[in-house]
Amino acid sequence: MAKGSRQEPKRVRYNPGNLGDLLKHGWLVECVRFLHRLNEGEPLRYADTFCGFAEYDIAGEFAERIRERFHAPTFRTLQEPFLARGKYAGSVTLAGLAAEGRLRPFLFDTNPEALAGFPAGHVESLEMQSGFDILETGEPYDLIFLDPYDDIWDDCEGVLARAAARSRGASVLIFLPFRAGAQEETLAAALDRLGINCLTGTVRNPGSRLDGRHHFATVLMPAAALNPGAVLGLFGELNIVTARVKALAAPF
Repeated sequence: MAKGSRQEPKRVRYNPGNLGDLLKHGWLVECVRFLHRLNEGEPLRYADTFCGFAEYDIAGEFAERIRERFHAPTFRTLQEPFLARGKYAGSVTLAGLAAEGRLRPFLFDTNPEALAGFPAGHVESLEMQSGFDILETGEPYDLIFLDPYDDIWDDCEGVLARAAARSRGASVLIFLPFRAGAQEETLAAALDRLGINCLTGTVRNPGSRLDGRHHFATVLMPAAALNPGAVLGLFGELNIVTARVKALAAPF
């Protein structure tokens, strides 16, 4: 079952602060900072429809790796108060910090306990059947973040096509965990067929005991209205994040 579906979601083993988290959240922080600057003080409309919890418990070895080996200063600065008390900030919390408190979050998750963890009155809950339904709406979001489980591969090209259409009005950031090289090839081929302006970052997991069995990919489809030169600058920052996560992709 899909993580963002009203049906019972998959139960997956999850270690907060893993390579996938660092990739997707490193990209998320840079995207939010970029859009926040463009908004010139206006609240950033942020939709996160697989939002998870505001924060998670983090094991000491993951926290140590972030502090000592992950050379992404802004991300580390935002996470440090959480790491200091054995926690890891989730996507919505990080986005709010990156936007310097000027975030207007629109959230959905299948787990009511996750949504209950956000302060009442500070977020808007979305009514939908699946987290992917956000791609069918016409609401004027600045950024849509999709962080489903690997069942996105059930209809990967369909999701990407819908996201590409949605990016005419909103930037769309997608996280795709994958296990097989064939899935990575499927992603590349689908994006090539769509022929859209996007950036992909991929980190292959060498099989470290910390990071599970998945490899990780992110795709950013910037909103069509954004200045192409500015977007190229953002792409450069995202490529730096990817390179720094790759530098961690080795067994301890």
